[in-house]
Amino acid sequence: MSKYEFNDILSVVLRLGVVISIILLATGVALIFMMHGADGYSIDQIASYGTGTGASSFSLNSSSLPLTGLLNGVIHLNGLYFISLGLWVLIFTPISIVLISLAEFAYLKNRLYVALSIIVLFDLFFAMLVVPIYFHV
Repeated sequence: MSKYEFNDILSVVLRLGVVISIILLATGVALIFMMHGADGYSIDQIASYGTGTGASSFSLNSSSLPLTGLLNGVIHLNGLYFISLGLWVLIFTPISIVLISLAEFAYLKNRLYVALSIIVLFDLFFAMLVVPIYFHV
């Protein structure tokens, strides 16, 4: 594969990832407004996130929207799950670029860049999966 074909593939993947993410995020916001809230939260609660105190305060974060319920939330047209899916697509777009690059470097038998790509993938997944467990971020 020529350098230009490889760059074209990367360009298409990046564009598709961003466009799909934007569509999902916009759909989620539209659904929240059309249904006057989402997942048991009113629009007022979602809009005033983090400003309430006492009984009016609540926590809406990634643990409130488990990954296991993502498909079910999207099927039931829950706006928060559309937003969550849009963010996941946006997160995995650069990861897919690293995976495609890793495959290209392996095909070209470029051991240095294969090793560097594996290190980058390890760093990405370590930061996403391990760090939040120990530092509660």
